[in-house]
Amino acid sequence: MRRGLVLLTLLGLACAAPALAADFNRAAGQVKRDLAQAQAERARTAQQVAAEKAQMQARVLGLKKELAAENQRLQGVRRQLSQASQQRAALGQRLAAATGDLKELAGQVRSAARDLLSLAERSPATAEEPARLEELRAYLSKSRFPGLQDIDRLFGLYLGEIASSGQIKRRRGPLVDRAGRQVQAEILRLGPFTTLYRQGGEVGLATLGAGSGRLLAIAGRPDWGARRSIGRYLDGRSAAVVMDISGGGALRQLSRQESLWEHLLSGGPLVWPILLVGLAALVLVIERLVFLRRVRANTDELMAAVAGLVAAGDIAGALRAAESQPGRPTSNVLQAGLSLRGNSPEVIESGLSEAMLRELPRLERFLTALKVLAAVAPLLGLLGTVTGMINTFQVITVFGTGDPRLMAGGISEALVTTELGLAVAIPILVLAALLSRRAQRIASDMEEKAMALSAALIKAGG
Repeated sequence: MRRGLVLLTLLGLACAAPALAADFNRAAGQVKRDLAQAQAERARTAQQVAAEKAQMQARVLGLKKELAAENQRLQGVRRQLSQASQQRAALGQRLAAATGDLKELAGQVRSAARDLLSLAERSPATAEEPARLEELRAYLSKSRFPGLQDIDRLFGLYLGEIASSGQIKRRRGPLVDRAGRQVQAEILRLGPFTTLYRQGGEVGLATLGAGSGRLLAIAGRPDWGARRSIGRYLDGRSAAVVMDISGGGALRQLSRQESLWEHLLSGGPLVWPILLVGLAALVLVIERLVFLRRVRANTDELMAAVAGLVAAGDIAGALRAAESQPGRPTSNVLQAGLSLRGNSPEVIESGLSEAMLRELPRLERFLTALKVLAAVAPLLGLLGTVTGMINTFQVITVFGTGDPRLMAGGISEALVTTELGLAVAIPILVLAALLSRRAQRIASDMEEKAMALSAALIKAGG
């Protein structure tokens, strides 16, 4: 079966062979033509590649030449850069040296401006040109570099200050008076030392406000002699006048002076009770001095006269002699003793003792009150000390301790009240002791005369 199939197949192929051969020939011819065309195209492509390769080689060669030229230029630029860097370093050194000199110069200018500003803030001539303070303060700014014009202007300000120090200049201008009002006044400047003013009927000394450049009348008013000297000088009637040659130091001290009343008021509200205590004590002391001076008498002569009359039996005459000094303790005791004539010695002595006891309260009146006031005054001062320290600590709690002036009020209250309390108490104690001693002397004298009268009456009765 299989052989049959193979035979049939071979037979079919043998029949189709001529046709296949013809097709094969046509295909082979086509392949040859395509091959020739491909070879021709390949040749053209090879020629193009060779031409492009030559162009690229020529271009690469040109680029290499350009690269070599650029490298040479780069080397030249590098050499120039190195030279420029060296020049820059040299210029930097020169600039640093020049800048250091300029900074030193600027520092010297600022230092000179600072010195002149310090002088101008104290110079009375600044009131005539207050704008120069701001001008001088501008020199102190580190962001400002002073130029030649600035240096020349600063030099001119120095010369102006020197010139003003040798001038006596009279003008009319603004002045802040002692009440804080700005008024127009007649002003006379005596060089750099003193400024005098006259505003209305008031004359005085003025000083410069350091921050504002305005003239301020000093708070402390000059005494009568100084005011008279200033008035006569302003009128041209005198060549002598008070001056402050300390550069304002004496005027500042004068402006800080406070009166006794201002000093007391700085002690706060507890000053008033202490002053009332002192006033009450003063009234009592005056009353005691007047009373003890009035009741004091020459009792020795009186007693001698009374004793002589009693010894002579003239009791009526003795009473008249005792009544010649009415209101005095010794006289009252003598009258009481004479009224007991004829009684027993015990009755006379008891009567005299009772009379002396009646007179003692008159002599010792208000002495205990004075001692109480002498004890109360320092206690009130101590109370003021406590309240002043409390106020000081409250200020410290709120504002801290940065500014001592904020604590000055509480400290003044603490110290002034203590000072005033002691100043009131000490004289009261001394005067109370003196008055008590005087009363004791009168009481001793009264007791002595009572004993002498008792002896005289007993002797006369016996």
